[in-house]
Amino acid sequence: MKLQINNWCTLPTPMGKFRMYDSSDENYSVICIGDITDQGEWPLFRVHSSCRASEVFGALDCDCADQLTETMKNIASEGRGIVVYQQQEGRGHGLSVKINAVRMMEDKQVDTAEAFEQLGIEQDIRSYAGAVSILKQLDIEKVRLVSNNPRKRQFLNNHGIQTSVVHTNPNIRPENKEYLHTKNEKLGHNLPLASESNNGQPIHFYHSDQPWGELSNFSKHSVFIEGKIWPTTEHYYQAQKFESQQLKEQIRCAATPMLAKSTAHQHVEEYGRSEWLDVRDKFMLEALRAKFKQHPDLAKKLLSSGNRLLVELTANDEYWGDPGDGSGQNRLGQLLMQVRTELNSKSVVSPALAEVN
Repeated sequence: MKLQINNWCTLPTPMGKFRMYDSSDENYSVICIGDITDQGEWPLFRVHSSCRASEVFGALDCDCADQLTETMKNIASEGRGIVVYQQQEGRGHGLSVKINAVRMMEDKQVDTAEAFEQLGIEQDIRSYAGAVSILKQLDIEKVRLVSNNPRKRQFLNNHGIQTSVVHTNPNIRPENKEYLHTKNEKLGHNLPLASESNNGQPIHFYHSDQPWGELSNFSKHSVFIEGKIWPTTEHYYQAQKFESQQLKEQIRCAATPMLAKSTAHQHVEEYGRSEWLDVRDKFMLEALRAKFKQHPDLAKKLLSSGNRLLVELTANDEYWGDPGDGSGQNRLGQLLMQVRTELNSKSVVSPALAEVN
């Protein structure tokens, strides 16, 4: 397999504009942000095995599509990174075996590891040689591997690619909860599945469709500010990076918060406010106040967090978030806690909201 560097097209997605390159092999797809030959030191990298059920038909009982989407979001946010997508259904066994395994799980009430055992097949026979070949062709020797699978990391390390790990944060649903725990307990994965049910523990939020996802700037709650409706607080925040009304309107009309963010990223160096770092907290707080004032159900949700620490759990933004080790400033979490304090004050909170606390 040889990557055709000069044969690529633009791939517009809800996360941003990617490039799709010709891998010269129909079993492999390669996408990236920016020029694939100019990804810099330690680029984000994911080698992703196909999952037709979740990626095409929207099945909810695994986390495959979620991992791909999260990776693309992180790459778009950083402005660089590569995904190698390969046809390896059923952990390399193919679609027929995968269907047999899922049917056994349904009929015999066993988990995915037990189903493979009863079928007499290895748990995982996938190879990542194609991905290694592409990285070596690009002279990339070190990557931040987006994966929770130590076997995948070991394969790359054994074949001359140095890796550090960036974990994906699973979208935990009733349909995939047991499967995710089985991956950790029996297949050796390292999914961050710590329970948020302990009231003494911090509340971690990131994905807008996860528990506490209402705290995310990407949550689908519009705000009315400056006489206009902004689809999300992220749309409003990103637009305030500019004085230009034309750019603000372009960002306000972006189809998704990720596109709003990527649009701002494209123009901020040339047209952004010179004083942005001094005023960004002000605009974020304004957006959050509007969001929780204009959506009483969200105010109740925020108040229900009590005095727990709120943390945007991400390694992508050391200012607004924190990767979980305290190295980030977590300003978004701090501003949310400020809004929570304001909602708790008698001068702001209605009796109906006060009862929640």
